[in-house]
Amino acid sequence: MDTKRPMLMLGAHISISGGLDQAFSRGESIGCTTMQIFTKSNRQWACKPLTKQEIAAFKKAWQSSFIQDVVVHAAYLINIASANPEVVEKSTNALMQELSRCEQLGIPYLVLHPGSNKTSPKQKSLAQIAQQLDKVIESVPGNTMILLETMAGQGSNLCSQFEELATVHKTLKNKTRVGICFDTCHAFAAGYDMRTQQAYESTWQLFDQIIGLELLKVIHVNDSKKELGSRVDRHEHIGEGKIGNESFSLLFNDKRFFSIPKILETPKDDLAEDLKNMQKIVSLLRPETKNELEIKVVEREVEAKSKQ
Repeated sequence: MDTKRPMLMLGAHISISGGLDQAFSRGESIGCTTMQIFTKSNRQWACKPLTKQEIAAFKKAWQSSFIQDVVVHAAYLINIASANPEVVEKSTNALMQELSRCEQLGIPYLVLHPGSNKTSPKQKSLAQIAQQLDKVIESVPGNTMILLETMAGQGSNLCSQFEELATVHKTLKNKTRVGICFDTCHAFAAGYDMRTQQAYESTWQLFDQIIGLELLKVIHVNDSKKELGSRVDRHEHIGEGKIGNESFSLLFNDKRFFSIPKILETPKDDLAEDLKNMQKIVSLLRPETKNELEIKVVEREVEAKSKQ
């Protein structure tokens, strides 16, 4: 691997069909240098423990891959902010499982939707999120960080505003193992504009003032089907939504974020669609950025029938 230049840290959410280790060959086939996966079904509470063979196969595939960072997304069922004690207990136990699996696989980041609550006061719900996170982290020692994702504010979802995420983090006992995953579509839907140089700088300045850029560990890269401040979470292909090309050009040419894994979650039926979005991002890179970074994104098309 060429180590003279840092890589463009760009990838997508990749299928683990056929085994966790199979994600690497899929990601590499389109030039991912980072990727996001589930380590289990995202629609079930329980899962079988990882076997020694699965763990060894995953680590071996990673060691021989040019994919640098792997990010895991926690199951969508998890809601540690729920007003229902049974759901909280199930969610907390499931999150412990997810964190333990990441530790076993050596994965640095576990992305989590902070949760939703229709009935409790917001401050109480935010305190509950922090309390459950502390419980999970204390039960699963290690190095994997849980990353709270910025949300769109749809329905009763919490943490669409930077202040809410900051409140959770300040309330935590185990602050060092909790960071932030910034989702461009969610942030835009929540009212944070990034479409001009001035708006882009203002949003990141606000993020830094309220949360702190040092807590930003992963960026989900998605355009938005809906308007600024819509509070509707609908992802769109890069440059084809309401956010537009300029925002993504500013983001991917911003040296502050070169080393941060940037993951596509754009609509897709196959890897070919991921590749088109990755190629679109490469087309937005300035010449000086292309000279500074090693780009693995493949230039050819991939078979539309490829597994996603």
